[in-house]
Amino acid sequence: MVYLSKSILRGEVEISGSKNAFFPAVGAGITLGAKKITIKNTPLVRDIYVMLKIIEELGGNFEIEGNKVSIYTEKIEPKLIDQETFSRIRGGVVIFGALLSRFGKAYIPYPGGCKIGKRPIDQHVKAAKDLGFYVEETEYGVKAYGEIKKNKISFDIKTVTGTENAILMSIRSSKEVEITNYAKEPEVQELIKYLEKYGVRFIKEEDKIIIDPTSKEEQEEVEFELIPDRIEAGTFLISAASTEGRVRIKNVIPEHLEIVIQKLKEAGAKIHISQSEIEVEGKPIYDPLYIVADSYPDFATDLQPQITVMLLKSKSKSVIEERVFPERVNHVFELRKMGAQIDISGNKIIIYPGKIYGGTSVEAKDLRSAASLVIAGLIAEGAPTFIRNFEIIERGYEKFLVKIQKLGAKFYKELKEGIKDVPNFA
Repeated sequence: MVYLSKSILRGEVEISGSKNAFFPAVGAGITLGAKKITIKNTPLVRDIYVMLKIIEELGGNFEIEGNKVSIYTEKIEPKLIDQETFSRIRGGVVIFGALLSRFGKAYIPYPGGCKIGKRPIDQHVKAAKDLGFYVEETEYGVKAYGEIKKNKISFDIKTVTGTENAILMSIRSSKEVEITNYAKEPEVQELIKYLEKYGVRFIKEEDKIIIDPTSKEEQEEVEFELIPDRIEAGTFLISAASTEGRVRIKNVIPEHLEIVIQKLKEAGAKIHISQSEIEVEGKPIYDPLYIVADSYPDFATDLQPQITVMLLKSKSKSVIEERVFPERVNHVFELRKMGAQIDISGNKIIIYPGKIYGGTSVEAKDLRSAASLVIAGLIAEGAPTFIRNFEIIERGYEKFLVKIQKLGAKFYKELKEGIKDVPNFA
């Protein structure tokens, strides 16, 4: 639980590796038959530890040295994973395609993650069926087994983890596999790079990829390095702009944040971009925006709650159309407690300009709503804002409190023995 006071963020912040690129890296290593998978630049956040727990339940083990994780998979086997463990994250679902590829069978419970609306795995099941695997669905999970008999997968909707699973399970094929309507997120592109590094050939077209797995090389060991986390970078960009601050965000890939940069500029923020850094300078009032949150390269749904807060400082009404998770509105109800005037109409969030006030208690219901409430606490007038269930932010942001403290955020963390300031906590 954290108390946040109005603050202006200034300085520099280093972005950690992408947690959402970690899961397909694990999947790629398993699929390639590696006995040891080394993943560098790994953010040590809760979701990563849950994934490592899943690996342990399958018979593997791991070592952590700094931000380098080594996973040993020689003894893994496709057995049932504990439902409670598996349901704590979404990214672990790539185990489905990885096990199916390596062993010809897989059995997983239904995945979990943040409660932001329906997140089914029907497209993952469809991909397995499209390839000719036998699939059994129960109320507890999904079992797949058999061999690849077909070579075309067509998704009904774009799905990131669905695309990752389709790529992983296609590696068993003895001929080329075609996947249409695939997701183009940077994390998917990284999976392709992981596999290309070890011989798998890909042909990428506008809405289709063709996989030639016949050239893949069996590996004793594989090594990958994670890209910077674009959602963490976007969160800090929006946080700095919201607080009228000036922050240099280091270790980023600017092209992964093109739409965020474009929208911040459109609103009136000053942005300077170099090869691996972005500097943002905020202002007191912004021009209103219309934002569509959709699949990459559109505005990321994982940054929708954060930009919602910033748009409270616009000159007039702004609108966000949420096309990925229309039920991703947990933050809206909490922001209203702080005085925000925000309406919900179907899949649209309508934000009216106005100040918000501290002195109240709000609750983080999911990872990205937690980030949005931090921004709200940093711009709220009056007394500090008390954020309950703040710990959920540790699922996806490495050393978040330490980083915002260095940028000048004023806050206290509540421990069992009472209220402690951050230097004692950190």
